[in-house]
Amino acid sequence: MKKMVLALGILGISSLGVPVTGLAAEANPSTSMTSEASLTINPGILSLDSVSNFDFGTGNIADFAQQEKVITTVSNETSSVSDFRGPNTVGWQLTAKLSKISNADQKELANAKITLKGTETAGDAALSANAELVAGATDPTSVATADGATGLAINTFDFSTTTLTVPQQNVYGGDYTGTITWTLSNSYQAQ
Repeated sequence: MKKMVLALGILGISSLGVPVTGLAAEANPSTSMTSEASLTINPGILSLDSVSNFDFGTGNIADFAQQEKVITTVSNETSSVSDFRGPNTVGWQLTAKLSKISNADQKELANAKITLKGTETAGDAALSANAELVAGATDPTSVATADGATGLAINTFDFSTTTLTVPQQNVYGGDYTGTITWTLSNSYQAQ
């Protein structure tokens, strides 16, 4: 038994002199990993944000009975279209249609027309030059268009020089009003 203990002791001492390289840690490991950066952007919408109201002030019957009368609006309002759908969309078209202009007694300003004279103060849509809205017309008039590559973001139109033309006629006193119906379509037709 003494021999066995002696043999194990010698074996143990001799194993201490053998280097244990497999268990040693490397000083400079070279490992690479990747990570991911992501962002989701949801498309926006096409919207008609505001439309202009027009106030043409006050006039006298004598002025309208003698000759055609052209009156510039006294209001200073804008219309705007927002398109946040992104590029390469179908484009859009803004149209307007004017109802008959009449007073409380249903007397009309026959053949009157509003001429939308304006400038685009923001955006790059194509604004129709002097679009005419004839009172009581059945078809709408194109006011502005964008082809999908233009008209993105906010497009603002200043119609502060818009005019109302009333042909010479027999007019009656009273407050005359008409309704302009503005329509924004998800379609494009070149002007």
